[in-house]
Amino acid sequence: MSVAGLAGLDDATITTLAAAAVERLRTEAASPYLLIAEHAGNLVPAPWHDLGLAVPYLGTHFAVDIGVDALTRRLSQTLRAPAVVAHYSRLFLDYNRPASEWDFMRPDLGGIPVPANLAPDATDRRLRTLVAWEPVEQAIIEAAAGRQALISVHSFTPVMGGVRRNVDIGVLWREPSPFVTSVLKTLGAQGKEAGLRIGDNEPYDWRQAVGYTLNRHGLEQGRPCLYLEVRNDLLSDPETFELVSRTLEGAFATVAMSLWPKPAVAV
Repeated sequence: MSVAGLAGLDDATITTLAAAAVERLRTEAASPYLLIAEHAGNLVPAPWHDLGLAVPYLGTHFAVDIGVDALTRRLSQTLRAPAVVAHYSRLFLDYNRPASEWDFMRPDLGGIPVPANLAPDATDRRLRTLVAWEPVEQAIIEAAAGRQALISVHSFTPVMGGVRRNVDIGVLWREPSPFVTSVLKTLGAQGKEAGLRIGDNEPYDWRQAVGYTLNRHGLEQGRPCLYLEVRNDLLSDPETFELVSRTLEGAFATVAMSLWPKPAVAV
């Protein structure tokens, strides 16, 4: 795929594309939490022509965390918490990966090539950083100021590599904290009541994986943080979406009231 035309993008177009990269919800809310959804969107800026992929591929888990946009908006509303929601597909640029990682601009979908990601040149990388990475970075920096804990919201596939994953909601953490301990205990109990299986560093173990967002804005800044992973088929069905949402709302409200009662909101 030719990206020769990218060098001709003017400043006004770059500014417009950058403005479309991220959305900020409830910026003035007093909640102790900041919600972050790095993989909520599946858009590719028009000059990149869907990265040379057929449109249906942009609806798969390779391109977007299915259900996370709706879940993050629901949690932001009911917990009255600010949220940063990224709109561009992680295939265009994966903010949750360091720039040195191979899947920062993933070159394939399990063997299916992503034409525009096979050999992006310096101009292409610079422009993607300007329109996708920098707006999300700035939005998180601003929204995280004064927050007590960060929650990065993701979804996962129920089967990976032929292996069924035996959790419904995963709590991923790297460093222990009263926040992580309280979430595991509270969500574990309330999840069990709701018939949901809660994973402790499952289906991924953050201690063994890369997590740029919360390393950068959480741990390095001394903020308690965790990645929340929800099975994506549960978010695709209205009934189970409601069950998951209510369970998470109840658990995180309980934790907030326990650890930071002054700004917390009961739901």
